Amino acid sequence: MNQSATKTDMTLSESLSIQIERDIVEGKLLPGDKLDEEVLAARLNASRTPVREALRSLAYVGLVRIQPRIGATVNKPTVSEVIELFEVVAEMEATAARLVCLRASDIEIAMIAERHEFCEDQARTGTAESYFNANIQFHSMIWSAAGNHVLEDQIVLLDRRLSPYRRFVTFNPGRQQTAIAEHARIASAIQQRDEGAATAAMREHVAILGSDVVRLARNLRL
Repeated sequence: MNQSATKTDMTLSESLSIQIERDIVEGKLLPGDKLDEEVLAARLNASRTPVREALRSLAYVGLVRIQPRIGATVNKPTVSEVIELFEVVAEMEATAARLVCLRASDIEIAMIAERHEFCEDQARTGTAESYFNANIQFHSMIWSAAGNHVLEDQIVLLDRRLSPYRRFVTFNPGRQQTAIAEHARIASAIQQRDEGAATAAMREHVAILGSDVVRLARNLRL
């Protein structure tokens, strides 16, 4: 196979991976759902080989599970595993908030404030989807401004695995207003470079609530 063909296959596989991941995150594919290569290939207008590669890449992230004689399914974690994921990400994001207070430039801190203001605007006037995307931008700016690439890479990796459940929690009625108030505390602490307050505010913001766990288990068949 020549290099151009390999590059095309890789690009197609990555594109398919993004599409399948989006369906999982948006709840179009639920935990435990079978991911039949032939069915996916037909729906996505692709051959089975790049579909198989896409599923393997999503298995590496933890969104898909591949088992002998069973094949690929949307990963179905236990409720305890989801809680543990939120706990780990909460601690990692809390560390990122602390590092921002210590290391970020004034420009980066101003950008965090701008992302928070945009998130507030989307909560008031945007759609649930636009708010969710703005929320990601706010958090992502903090991960980046922490100035620790290893930490940022690990948060991004775990956040992809957690995205279907974080999205579900974010879309709960009334959660947006609560989250915006929490964002305000985080942004304020960061602007003041109060590492203790920023750490505590971020940890509290990311940690999952008991009521959210119940809804997750009931609605996502965990």
